[in-house]
Amino acid sequence: MNSRFKLSQGALWLLFTFSGAQTANAVATVFVNLFMLVLAHNLSGLVLFNIGYFVPLTVTFYVAAKIFHDKPPLLPYRIGLLLTMVFYATLLALSHHANQLIFALGFFYGVAQGFYWFGFNLMTFDTIDPMLRMRFFGMSGAINSITGILAPLFSGFVISTIPGLRGYLIVFAAALALYSAAFLLSQGVPKGPPMQLQPAMDSWHIITEHRDWAAIIKTVVVRGTREGIANLAGLFLIFIATHNAAYVGIYTALNALARMTSSLLITRHVRHGRQIAFMTIGVAGVSGAGILLLAGQSWPWILAYGVLFGFSLPFYMVPSENIPLSVMDRDPQITRRRVSYTLGREVALNIGRLFTLAVLALGTLWLPSKIVIIGLIIVTSVSQFWNVPVMAAMVPQSPNAVAPSKK
Repeated sequence: MNSRFKLSQGALWLLFTFSGAQTANAVATVFVNLFMLVLAHNLSGLVLFNIGYFVPLTVTFYVAAKIFHDKPPLLPYRIGLLLTMVFYATLLALSHHANQLIFALGFFYGVAQGFYWFGFNLMTFDTIDPMLRMRFFGMSGAINSITGILAPLFSGFVISTIPGLRGYLIVFAAALALYSAAFLLSQGVPKGPPMQLQPAMDSWHIITEHRDWAAIIKTVVVRGTREGIANLAGLFLIFIATHNAAYVGIYTALNALARMTSSLLITRHVRHGRQIAFMTIGVAGVSGAGILLLAGQSWPWILAYGVLFGFSLPFYMVPSENIPLSVMDRDPQITRRRVSYTLGREVALNIGRLFTLAVLALGTLWLPSKIVIIGLIIVTSVSQFWNVPVMAAMVPQSPNAVAPSKK
């Protein structure tokens, strides 16, 4: 293969450590949420844990930017890995007593993942050539989807066959081991330049100074509304329909298989000029998946929803992650201000996520949980159509139109 299309050694190490951490997530994240649902005996535990998770994410990003301003982003990334290891060790220690600390556990997990994602988002900018970002995201999506097929099947089988909470504890122990491996693999990632201290309000100044970035921030909020419900919806619906963790694992595996298939297609076929067309296909697919649930909520319909949603999502997500980076590239001061851009993007994403969770929590006070969840799935999916023309205006005329600082 032409070297122009090969990832650098540093990018490969980033791919390895990210894939290791995401494999741990594939093993346990869905079942951490299921664990909270089982402990609370209703949707409130699931919602409370996730509100606790999303609330500290934004604050953690600002904290990381402040205290590590003279360090490379690899440091907060590795701290995030360590704190996530502590989170899983805590779950192992607490076992059934975790039901008294659902919000606190979600909060701590949010802090851990805040450091992790803060570092990772900056490292993708520092380590990966702008022309190869879609290839990196496509490859990571494909690799992580392969593990995403096998891991939930393993976890669902373990939990459904081992009585009580012991199956969950085995799954959490496996996640702890995988995060430890990801921490070791992170040694190979290049440190990159220091982040440089930026005023806390600089991320907002950029929004007022750059019209394109202000538009991107709006699309990120809209994207966040979908992310606030997507991961919870399938888990809740399939478990309520079956009350069997094995079906949760099957659902998650089929969803991952669909994502892997489309991620491979994207890696091979999505190029600069096709991003918006594929985004449109992706939004149509995720919207159609939500509408399927109007036909029925038995487990075959939910599985069909999961497969169509999983297949469609990467067509939307890969370009929607790449285009904001392309807008960032145009700022000649991007190396100095990349932290401010990242902070603004993550704040916007979490605003969207928390808005949907708040609507979910309030909606279930008056309506059945299924109706609220299905309604939010459809509304937040269809709303992504608004992002397509907005992002279409952000795609540079030439794929080589990157800032001098990145050439």
